[in-house]
This record gives sequence, C-alpha cells and structure tokens, in this order.
Amino acid sequence: MLEESRKNLAENIAQIVESGGSAREQLQYYFDYALKEFDEGKSICPPGSVILNFEELPEEVKKQNLLLLHDILDWISKLLRTGLEQGEFNFSDPVEARAELVVETLMGARLLSSIQGRKTLVRSISVIKSDLGWKD
Repeated sequence: MLEESRKNLAENIAQIVESGGSAREQLQYYFDYALKEFDEGKSICPPGSVILNFEELPEEVKKQNLLLLHDILDWISKLLRTGLEQGEFNFSDPVEARAELVVETLMGARLLSSIQGRKTLVRSISVIKSDLGWKD
C-alpha cells in the first residue's frame, strides 16, 4: 500500500508541476486532495495509517512509510521555498520546519476529522494558509 502511495504521489506531483501552476495552486491541490479523500471516507492518509503501531511494523513497512513521508516533506518544502521566493507566502521560520508543520497539521487534522467531521479539516487548512501568509 505504501509503495503504491509513493508511486501515486510521484505521478500526481509530476502532473501538478507540469501544469505550471504557482506554488500556492500546487499547495491548494494538496489540500483539495486531502478533502477529496476525506469525502471518499479516507480520513487517515497513508503515512498516518501505520503510525500507531510504527515500532512493531516490519522493517520494510517502516522504510516505505518513512520514504513516503520524506517524499511529501520534500515536495512541500520545494513549494514553500518557491512560494517564498515569488512572494506567494510570508513566513520567517526555516522552510523545512514549516513544511513539517504543514504536514503534521494536515495529518493530525485528518485523523481528528474522522471523529469531529469535515469542519475540522477545513479549519486546519485555513489555519495553515493563514500561517503561511496566504491571502485569498
């Protein structure tokens, strides 16, 4: 499952990058994808689905989960760096730390939304955007 998720992520990122959208548009795609998955009944993202018992997992599963998580973090870091350079975002902390915060917030919101509903995910996305200096 995690290997398939990595493959799908790479394909989706390639399509997004090829579309030539701005960093904000590409990040919005990530948010829209999370909302779409939630609406389809997938409230927990693939990397988050194995976190509870992570240490008990086989080494290959752990490796694939970490690779997927790093792929996501690398992509978000690139988007944030580009967005900062182009004036789309405004924040002062290191890009990598902000990327981790974006991913952590979205992962946690997806999990919590399975209990509290879609509004939790929508609100968290709004907070992420605000923290990035995103102006609609």
